[in-house]
Amino acid sequence: MKGLLRPVGSEPARVYWVRRLVVLAVAVIVLVAAGFFISRVFGSSDESDPKPAVTPTDTEDAAPAPDEPCQPEDISLALNTAPEKIDAGKDAAFDVAVTNNGKNACTIDLGDKSRVLTITSGNDGIWSSADCPAKDDESRLVLLRPGSANVNTVIWDGARSNAECATDLPKPRPGTYKLKVEMKDVDPVEHRFDIS
Repeated sequence: MKGLLRPVGSEPARVYWVRRLVVLAVAVIVLVAAGFFISRVFGSSDESDPKPAVTPTDTEDAAPAPDEPCQPEDISLALNTAPEKIDAGKDAAFDVAVTNNGKNACTIDLGDKSRVLTITSGNDGIWSSADCPAKDDESRLVLLRPGSANVNTVIWDGARSNAECATDLPKPRPGTYKLKVEMKDVDPVEHRFDIS
């Protein structure tokens, strides 16, 4: 105990106290470094896992998702691409754009029961996207931000359709047909094409 409090040796006591402080400082640094290393090694599995994206339902502090329905006067329809000629019995693709021209984000149903494509020949109804759509396609709620457009490709298989989902309907004949894209209270879009 005497040697601990009063260093014994040929050198001044101050030299021994400095040595002891250096040894103590080195020991503290080693302990801190070891703790940091252990935490990195054993905690790395938690840190390397990707963090899940935070959605409004994950936390009350997140901004709520807009649930205001779009107003018809803020919505416009357009056909980005539509063929001028189609071979009889072949598929045809129509790219339909629905644009939010309003100032606020809003939600809109762009399912086949709400955004309807109809093909006619004179007074003869040929095909409609609202006839027997798949369950997943009947309703499709989409968030539209101001100035943004949702573009969806609708495929017509070249066959007739009806609400009864009949499969033995006569095939459309060569001639001129009209495609009409409609949504409730929104200005429709029309396009004429030929089947050969």
